[in-house]
Amino acid sequence: MSGEMVYRLIHRYSPEVGIEEFRDVIINEECFNVYVNEVFYKSIYCSPSHLDELLIGHLYMEGKVSSSNDIKNIEIDGSTINVILISQPPAQNNIRSSPDSPDIYCPATKLSWLMQAHLNVSILHKKTGGVHVMSLAYEDRLLVSREDIGRHNAVDKLYGYCLLNGISCSDKIFLSSGRVSHEIIQKLVAMGIQIVVSRAAVTSLAQEIAEKAGITVLGFARGERFNIYTHPYRVLTGSDR
Repeated sequence: MSGEMVYRLIHRYSPEVGIEEFRDVIINEECFNVYVNEVFYKSIYCSPSHLDELLIGHLYMEGKVSSSNDIKNIEIDGSTINVILISQPPAQNNIRSSPDSPDIYCPATKLSWLMQAHLNVSILHKKTGGVHVMSLAYEDRLLVSREDIGRHNAVDKLYGYCLLNGISCSDKIFLSSGRVSHEIIQKLVAMGIQIVVSRAAVTSLAQEIAEKAGITVLGFARGERFNIYTHPYRVLTGSDR
């Protein structure tokens, strides 16, 4: 975690003492120049952790690979990353729908509990307040969490982890510390996610895409309350059992 935080000299104001100088911890943001088969692809600004997962998830979402098996090696040399592909798949849409999967359901009380566990999992977020946290969970426990300065990066890291470990997302619950925009929902469609829970807001376009894709989206999940924006039938209450 040391690479994800840096200590810098800053100044803080308070009405009691005015402006004072001290060293504080802030989130580390770095730029990596990414090459694919030694051809410049793009620059990615991110938190410098789980870079292999980030790249695998990102390249999948962009249609550059169809699985982690398409990647022969990821070479990291300082701020330069070269991804060696075994083969270059034909150009595809950057978001691909996943096959239909059996519906999953979850009690409302479990969803509230999962969100609290999700928000407590990140020491980095507690120390800096500078990262988004994304998790995948079963009904009764978190499976994996990833952090990044960017919401999109955190989702890509999460899916990269799943691709590397052969984990299906279709029976998992997705939890987010940040707002749910249409870009995030499009990534979750590609992952096959059925239930999304966010502590923050949901945009109108995200709601429209989720409605068409059959995804249940919860927002403003705080304490024991949340808003349900699409497909509420997956959320079970006391009267459902």
